[in-house]
Amino acid sequence: MNNEIFETLNKLTQQTLANWQKLGETNLKISEKLLSEQVELTAALVEATTTQAEAAAKTKDVKELASLQAELAQETGKLLLDSARSAADIIAEAGKTYNQLFETTLKASTDYGQKAASKAKKAA
Repeated sequence: MNNEIFETLNKLTQQTLANWQKLGETNLKISEKLLSEQVELTAALVEATTTQAEAAAKTKDVKELASLQAELAQETGKLLLDSARSAADIIAEAGKTYNQLFETTLKASTDYGQKAASKAKKAA
């Protein structure tokens, strides 16, 4: 009977380790997606700023320069908003993944706990 309890605990431990591995993999995927989003945003901001700086260097009129700055601010705002939305989507997806992992772990732990308690009662 003790062997059955130890086997149940061993299965629970294996399940826990597997879930930690899934959690690590999930965190890695999320980090990769968020980093990729940041790299894309940085590249877009550098490109927009460079383009506007080149145009500003060729400008001799103050009104045109102010117009270019307003255009840059608008373009930058759009890039930041798009990036924020994308990051929010990534985080929402991560929340769903974490929730599924939590529910699976909770169910498995409850099942293993009930089996171990049942076997312990029988052994006593």
